[in-house]
Amino acid sequence: MLPVSSLLNPVGDKPARVYWRRRIEILVALVILVLFVGKACGGGSQPVADNTPIPAVTTTSSATPTPSASAAVSASPTSSPIPSVAQIPAKGECEDSQVRVYVTAEGLENPVGETVLLRFVVATNSDTTCLRDVGGSRNEVRITSASGSRIWSSDDCNPGGAANVRPISKSSPYAVTVEWNGKVSKPGCSGSKPVASKGSYAVVARNGDVKSQPEPLIVN
Repeated sequence: MLPVSSLLNPVGDKPARVYWRRRIEILVALVILVLFVGKACGGGSQPVADNTPIPAVTTTSSATPTPSASAAVSASPTSSPIPSVAQIPAKGECEDSQVRVYVTAEGLENPVGETVLLRFVVATNSDTTCLRDVGGSRNEVRITSASGSRIWSSDDCNPGGAANVRPISKSSPYAVTVEWNGKVSKPGCSGSKPVASKGSYAVVARNGDVKSQPEPLIVN
């Protein structure tokens, strides 16, 4: 055995790289020898060929697949019928309890004797559409004084009118602008029509038997 110092620091008349190359070659040979011996000792671990015959593949009626129960169900028509036009509820007539009427003056203050624009709206209390007659004979806008005296009605000089059935809902109301000429009127459009004096009034709208809440109207 060579001392450790001789292995790490080779001594001789040749260059040191020559001795290092020899040592590397010896180490490589030792590694190959160890691997060869280990492989020879472990030869029993190699797989042994299985001589069991492989069964032949037999062809049965399953070669043509038969639909399973789930496939048969999915292939058949669904049990839920397709909705037809007859199953869709028709738009019925609006009940009075469903109807809401609104009226507002487009201007907060209106000059004496000038035309006043009033916004008249008929809607419902839900988004379900129903049919409502909003024709002239069914509608009225009336103006009263602060004391409740009758000042003007849209039916005084323009009564009646043809039916006008419209589909309405909360989100799709019927709306129209009504003009008041700023004058006092009477049923049948009789008598003189003086200009309404300045002051505070109330305006109420009606569709059939359904009335709006009174809204303020100022004439100045």
